[in-house]
Amino acid sequence: MKFKVCILAAGIGSRMGLLTKKISKTLLPIDSKAVLSHIIEKFNPNVEIVIAVGHLKETITEYLACAHVGRKIQIVEVDKYTGTGSGPGFSLLQCRPFLEAPFIFFASDTLVLEDIPPPTTNWLGVAPVLNTKDYCSAAISNGLITRLDDKIESVNRSAFIGLAGVKDYEIFFNSLEKDTEIINEELQVSNGFKSLIDLDLNANYFTWYDTGNMKGYVHANEEFTASGYNIDFSKPDEFLYFVGNNVIKFFADKKIVKNRYKRSKILKDLCPEIIHITNSFYAYEKQEGKVLYDIVNDRVMKNFIQWLDKQLWDRKVLSGSDLAVFQKACFDFYYKKTLSRLNTYHKKHSIKDQTTLINEVRVPSIKHMLGLINWDEINYGIPSNFHGDLQFDNVLLKDDGSFLLLDWRQDFSRIVDYGDQYYDISKLNGGLQVSYKLVKQDQFRFYENDSGEITVEHNLPEELVSAKKILNEFVEEKNLDMAKIEIMTSLIYLNMSPMHHAPFNHFIYNFGKLSLYKALLKYSHLGADSLQHQPV
Repeated sequence: MKFKVCILAAGIGSRMGLLTKKISKTLLPIDSKAVLSHIIEKFNPNVEIVIAVGHLKETITEYLACAHVGRKIQIVEVDKYTGTGSGPGFSLLQCRPFLEAPFIFFASDTLVLEDIPPPTTNWLGVAPVLNTKDYCSAAISNGLITRLDDKIESVNRSAFIGLAGVKDYEIFFNSLEKDTEIINEELQVSNGFKSLIDLDLNANYFTWYDTGNMKGYVHANEEFTASGYNIDFSKPDEFLYFVGNNVIKFFADKKIVKNRYKRSKILKDLCPEIIHITNSFYAYEKQEGKVLYDIVNDRVMKNFIQWLDKQLWDRKVLSGSDLAVFQKACFDFYYKKTLSRLNTYHKKHSIKDQTTLINEVRVPSIKHMLGLINWDEINYGIPSNFHGDLQFDNVLLKDDGSFLLLDWRQDFSRIVDYGDQYYDISKLNGGLQVSYKLVKQDQFRFYENDSGEITVEHNLPEELVSAKKILNEFVEEKNLDMAKIEIMTSLIYLNMSPMHHAPFNHFIYNFGKLSLYKALLKYSHLGADSLQHQPV
């Protein structure tokens, strides 16, 4: 049977808070794939899809350009997607010129497990609910819909889930146009479906996931995700997707996308080739290989360090004003950014920067420890080509023995052409002292007792301990400054803290604070008494 699919994706996603401030709700990822892609992939590639867009419509069109190239998709721009008289009924009427055939109606925040039957009959997707007042609910008898009650308390026990098959599309649309009743300030699609009841409107039951509210979205992710990761590393201004053979990245900051593309040209074959780019998205083909965290051993680590030294860390010779610009970039990146990130963390969690007992060690305030750092040494970097987030999750070992870099940083404090080799080494060092792979599997612990004493613990595989020794040998061989690297690694941990969710944010903050104290104690030639003494 030939039919079309209509997906309504014009709404503002008001129930999703900050998550939909920069991106359409239908592009929120479920198991690293947009809700919209989950819906599209329910249907044969030959089926034409009509998508109504409104709020942040450009994010949908850009995503489709990266994720579903070649698919026959008709975009309909809804001119009124907020305010009285807007709503799903209005959006569907805007799509009518492109739906002169039986069609499947799909709300963009609805996911189901089952296959979607074609509209050979008129049918309504339903699922059991306890409270009917938030939904359009259905009275059902002998498998047929006998009445629809829109967002009121009723004796019904099944809700319309935003999924339906419309065989008699002309009758449906004519009724939708005539019945202009506004419910909750919106024109509802139930106004059209009521006209199909006399023609036999079948009730089709589905396993339903409502991704249009935060609780339902979290639940859907838990049910669909099979990665084994228990810690939420998501950020509201960037998302990662895997669709077909493509890896797709979204950034709310368009400059990041632009500069990532520029950086990919500088890295050349050290990173994947970007095959699609828009204002907010870029895509590259999935790469074959094994993540270093999964296969690291002494031989792999030694080969990787040699590869970085020969292939990536191409040093730049700077002088005069260029050198001054670079050193200022280091100052902004290490000192100013650290202060800003710490201020964000402290304010967000109403935490006072003070002496703390961490793992039974009395650790001074961060402000005091930052005052003991020789910032001239920290800011005197080594200009070179760089990755910018060099940890094992972002490196693949390919079958031919070469390495491939993923998720590279877009700039170094606004410099695109080069960065600081010390930062790359410190990021690598940080991922060897905390296994981010095991962190994502919840293999760490943060605990604070009633007295404010803090415990931070984590599992560290022997392979990473051994890899850390190899890194140390490289640093010594190249006459690099290990003290500087350990201090910068601690700063990296502290900078991470406001960027993540609990409990990892509190773990990495306190782990970074303890690490900074230990680094200063070891390398600053100051005794514990000197480090502990803080001016009043």
